[in-house]
Amino acid sequence: MKPAAWWTPEAQQQAFRAVLDGFARPGTRVPATPPGAVLMFLSVVLDESVSLADPGGVLGADLRRLLLAPAAPATQARFVLLDGRRPPVAGFAPALGTLESPEGGATLLLTVDALCDGPASAEAQVLQLQGPGVAGPRTLAVSGLHPDWLARRAAWVAAYPLGVDIVLAAPDALVALPRTTRVEITALAGEH
Repeated sequence: MKPAAWWTPEAQQQAFRAVLDGFARPGTRVPATPPGAVLMFLSVVLDESVSLADPGGVLGADLRRLLLAPAAPATQARFVLLDGRRPPVAGFAPALGTLESPEGGATLLLTVDALCDGPASAEAQVLQLQGPGVAGPRTLAVSGLHPDWLARRAAWVAAYPLGVDIVLAAPDALVALPRTTRVEITALAGEH
């Protein structure tokens, strides 16, 4: 798909519907449309009024300008794009919202190497997911996610309804993990 085709209303509506379906069914692998999962997600959730932090410069200046979202510090931004392969920076604390406005909690978009419903590489973490929108326990294999993200997530969502939502973005797909989803690391893929 050419860049101009990506920005058409039809392409954006299809991407938006896919993202909504992903949040309605946590842990479900949502195939990415060109130009990839990160831009697919950000292009449908951002506008001139929604802040974005990209502390690692994952997007690059040209794509950052296309998205129109104002920049904000990672501790205050509504959406934060981070490399999931690296551990969270010591002391990093995203916005968790307040009891009066829990929707003020950030959404973290973590880039990972791969997301699989079935067999995965030996380095993958196998996650078991439960909660609203998850039909029975769901298993997901994730390659390239530092385990500290899941430990920090558990602390951030412990005072529900406060917390963060996480979206894992591989090159070809994304998976939503809302704050209501319980996530447990069951094994590395090679340990089955």
